[in-house]
Amino acid sequence: MNHGMPVLLTRILVGSLPMAAVLPPPGNAANLNLTLRTRNRETGGIVTSKERIDPAKTGVVIIDMWNTNDCMTNAMRCAALVPRMNKVLAAARALGMQIIWAPTDVASQYAGTPQRERAMGLPRSPLPLISKFSCPFSAPTVRPARCMCGPGIVCHIHEGWDSMDPNLEIAGGDWIVGDPQELDAIYQLRGLTRLIYMGINTNLCVMNKPEGIAPMTSAGLKCILARDLTDAETWYDPDTGFTPDLGTEKDVADVERSGIPTINMVEEIRRAGVWNDHWIVEKVRLTPWGTKAWPYLFLDTVKITLGTHDQEAASIHYTMDGTEPGPESPLYTNPLAIAKTTTLRAAAFENGHRVTLFSDGYFVRLGPVPPEPDIYLDQVKPVAQARPEWRWEVKINRAFAGGPLKIRDSSYDRGLGMRAPADLMYEVKPNYERFVAQAGVDDDPFAQRPEARFLATYPSVQFQVYIDGNLVSASPTMRLGQVPWRFDVSIPPHSRLINVVATDVGSRSPLDLADWVNAGFILKR
Repeated sequence: MNHGMPVLLTRILVGSLPMAAVLPPPGNAANLNLTLRTRNRETGGIVTSKERIDPAKTGVVIIDMWNTNDCMTNAMRCAALVPRMNKVLAAARALGMQIIWAPTDVASQYAGTPQRERAMGLPRSPLPLISKFSCPFSAPTVRPARCMCGPGIVCHIHEGWDSMDPNLEIAGGDWIVGDPQELDAIYQLRGLTRLIYMGINTNLCVMNKPEGIAPMTSAGLKCILARDLTDAETWYDPDTGFTPDLGTEKDVADVERSGIPTINMVEEIRRAGVWNDHWIVEKVRLTPWGTKAWPYLFLDTVKITLGTHDQEAASIHYTMDGTEPGPESPLYTNPLAIAKTTTLRAAAFENGHRVTLFSDGYFVRLGPVPPEPDIYLDQVKPVAQARPEWRWEVKINRAFAGGPLKIRDSSYDRGLGMRAPADLMYEVKPNYERFVAQAGVDDDPFAQRPEARFLATYPSVQFQVYIDGNLVSASPTMRLGQVPWRFDVSIPPHSRLINVVATDVGSRSPLDLADWVNAGFILKR
């Protein structure tokens, strides 16, 4: 998967993972001792304790880990956990722990899988309320007005997730639950005594979803948070130095202060003898974080912070031309201020050896808003061309679905509504000097209905302008809810034809609905 470009289905392994091929021999699993960390409620001081657990009576609960999110930085930080999580879960299975997936909002998408059907078939009973547990969080939470990308163009809330990350490895003996009753039924059926939690977002989902730590603790189940396999939804402010990593640290500390113990899961399974230190499973985390498939659009400049997880001795090196970074590449020391379209790659190194996977980011600067055209496209008759009968009809001054042209909640009176791939060609008049337009994915009405909210992850469109068959300007891949791309294209002398095109970036999704708005020609003065 190219993270940031949502993939629609999670791969499920119908059999067991080949543990012996990837794991060292397990240690004495019956004598697994956890190092638990809590904090003094008043002072915040760290308190550690030891607890012996039976792995066969321990469940690992993964909350959400969606394939996308309404904030691209949030989605990419989730994806960055996946390589580490896959190795940890393989080791946990080798120790005999029971893996339980709780994708909450999207559990229904796993109907028909053995892991989901087994959970649905369990006897159900109401959960007791032993005591009401809650955990206040001190770090800023971004909902509903902001996103984790920080200052700049805020991600548009769309709730487009429709599965868990497709690179997660779900084994045949795992369970997928859809509510707390199913989770409790597995807890009772397997005789579990502990639940270890991981997933996103710590302060919202992991703690407070119905299958999360707070409700299950209130029902009397003993819960532990894997602090190295969670990420909170907080905030980014490069001017003050507040990053999502710091926000997650603060929220994990709040969990520990509330009385819920945390562990470093990798450290625990390393002591159990089922972790290979040669595995490279971490990623440098970019904030904000855009990709080729879901670019981060900015206006003038953007400050990008790089960070690592559990790699204190490592140094981060990066490139800004898309090439592979090495130990000789520029060393990251402070947030990177960029003022032009940039492909950023980063990795962390220790003693000259790479200790993280490569991380990629794509940051695209928007041009100025073009002026209104002197002649709009609706005032010009397109060039008639022979077309197959099944080709999608381009709508004039309305969206393809028939409603108003609408991009990121702003409506426009004039333009073209297309279902990509589609185009319209026009003859260039001698007095045409420039072609101007804005272009973006249409806020199609049926994609905004509550029952259709999963559709928001699908649309992806690239807009192009051709003059006499030559590509002269193109947008990056555009997604639902992004600000429109801005075109201001000079028309060379003696040009004959101009073609305005919307491509589907190869997706062939019926939801690739594209709007050209305020499009037309500036005349020579």
